[in-house]
Amino acid sequence: MSKTDSIAPGFANKTQKPQTPYPEFPLFPHVTNRWAKKIRGKLCYFGPWNDPDGALKKYEEQKDTLHSGRKPREVSAGVAIKNLCNAYLNYQKAKLGRGDLSPHTWKNYRETAELIVTKFGKSRLVSRICAPITLPSSAR
Repeated sequence: MSKTDSIAPGFANKTQKPQTPYPEFPLFPHVTNRWAKKIRGKLCYFGPWNDPDGALKKYEEQKDTLHSGRKPREVSAGVAIKNLCNAYLNYQKAKLGRGDLSPHTWKNYRETAELIVTKFGKSRLVSRICAPITLPSSAR
């Protein structure tokens, strides 16, 4: 059997893993073409091989959270419940100041907003509150 026949198919043309940028670099090149680190027995991935500086930056931002056993917060592009309620209350407070809203109604709006924030959490995204509503076929 020749040497080329003994190599498992699919592994002969694999891209070579890069070397770490410097000896103290805390991440290692994983076979998934990402920089990784094993933390608390679990592999964590931080970015592609072609961006070791970005991967290191992400690791530095998340390392304390990961080493303490918590899940890092995801950076999201959405509106949080707290921000939506604050914007709504600011709008209604301006109406109250102009005399377009009664103090009793303002109090009800404020209490309702506080209840919403308490029940859903201030950092939850508005887009995650409910699933899309599907109507029964008889109502269409």
